Amino acid sequence: MPASLRLRLQSGPYSVPLKRVFRVAGFAALSGEPDEYLLGWFSFYGQQTPVFDLNRVICETATPEEFGSRIIVVEAAPDSPVPYIGLLAPGVTDTTGADDKDVTPLDLDLYLQMLTNFIPVPPAQ
Repeated sequence: MPASLRLRLQSGPYSVPLKRVFRVAGFAALSGEPDEYLLGWFSFYGQQTPVFDLNRVICETATPEEFGSRIIVVEAAPDSPVPYIGLLAPGVTDTTGADDKDVTPLDLDLYLQMLTNFIPVPPAQ
């Protein structure tokens, strides 16, 4: 049974298939100017990676800076100017089965395509 990463957004529990998760990182110091859903950029294996607030994208509420808030690094949409996108989300503390009826699976393709439109030029390293 495929596993999923569980997260808790303002509107309830969601999941992201583990096969779509490249890495999970803790809260990081971000550079650049925040703008709408973009929180900033972090250096991920030497590449500037945009970080978006997933809670703000879906629920219009900022992710709290608390235990369990993590940056989920996923591959960007194919037409994106960057290879990876970071999604800051609260309540990223465990995994669940893909068939868990208590969580809503996120349509990552839809959100990643939308967020690609919000990626500015990365700041100089």
